[in-house]
Amino acid sequence: MLSAPADSWKLGLMPQAVANGLANILVLLYLISALHGSLLDIGLVTGVAALVLIPSQMLWGRLVDALGRCKPFLVLGFLGMGVSFAAVPWAGSVAVLLALVSLKSVAYAATLPARQLLTVESEQWKGWQSGIARMQFLTSSGETIGLGIGTLTVSVLGFGQLFLLCAALCVTSAALLEVVAREPGVMIQRRMVQLERSMSTIVAVSSFMEYSRLQPQRPAYNRLLGTLKRSTKFLMIGIFGFSLAGSAFYSPLPAYFLRFFSSGSVFLILFGGSLGEAVCYLLVGRLAQSAGMSLMMSSFLRAIMLPLLLLAALGAAPGLAITVAALAALMGLGSLFDVSSTFAYLETAQVGWAGLYGALVGLGNAGGGFLGGFVSMRFGFASLFALCSLIFAGAFVAFWLQFKEASWPAS
Repeated sequence: MLSAPADSWKLGLMPQAVANGLANILVLLYLISALHGSLLDIGLVTGVAALVLIPSQMLWGRLVDALGRCKPFLVLGFLGMGVSFAAVPWAGSVAVLLALVSLKSVAYAATLPARQLLTVESEQWKGWQSGIARMQFLTSSGETIGLGIGTLTVSVLGFGQLFLLCAALCVTSAALLEVVAREPGVMIQRRMVQLERSMSTIVAVSSFMEYSRLQPQRPAYNRLLGTLKRSTKFLMIGIFGFSLAGSAFYSPLPAYFLRFFSSGSVFLILFGGSLGEAVCYLLVGRLAQSAGMSLMMSSFLRAIMLPLLLLAALGAAPGLAITVAALAALMGLGSLFDVSSTFAYLETAQVGWAGLYGALVGLGNAGGGFLGGFVSMRFGFASLFALCSLIFAGAFVAFWLQFKEASWPAS
């Protein structure tokens, strides 16, 4: 999967990804089992953790761009995550857990723009999408391994031991990246893409002015408008909507599945979903061509497939098998969205705004966490899944409007 020596630093992300996959579900199980939290508490913890990411990613993204360095943010971010994970077993209340999860989010936020910029600045523009996919495949594989560890050990080891394992894995990632990560030198790849666009605009204007002296040329006029009018408002709306619906249905899922299955089975279901996500990251890097088409397809299919999770109520073997398959497909579509939306945003982002994409996704995740907890508590999971399907459908419409209106190639 790693196609170049410059990719080797991405292996340093793996231990932290294993910790992330294990801890994301472990925190919610700890909240439910040890702190006796409600669905609203789940939504609160998920929402606050995502909300903290918004200003954090914008700040860290600007600092990464301003300093022109990525490695310090990766190392310090993973060390901060390790400290927060190690302290979770001593959280005696929901309020303390909220504080620790927020600390973890601030530290994690430092690593996101750093890893994205290190990826794109180490690749030519044509290789951005595959480079992002390779990175996401590795981290998703790590998270899948983390869920597998949880499936095998949650009934044997205590919360304290598992959270300490997560902390040790984060420290391991920090140490590995300190050794193997290399700074890109001058961050020039995104500036080169912007320069190329500027030259294309000049050529389009010159061609239009030349032909307009002879007779109106509607196709040339339309191409000119497509070059000059690069508004990304519908792309931003679609990214926000997809993130909102994704977080809303996913954040309370452990509590939903615990109604029908044991803790070990819940980890197994989430392991299957994460495995589907990892496999799709591998396929996206090789097969994805159009970011616009990928974004529309992922949102449309999620809208129609999400209600399949209601079949978990069948319980036992049939319900378990159907639920694993449905969640694997839904998570696979999420990986398609992740790579395509990151590529579409970074292709158009101004220098200094690398953290805005993560902040937008964080806003959606935060709103989704609150929304998922409230709707599932007040109206039930059937209503929640129906609402999320509608939001995914709205995201599909936004992506369709974006790539129809802008008339610029997405790959």
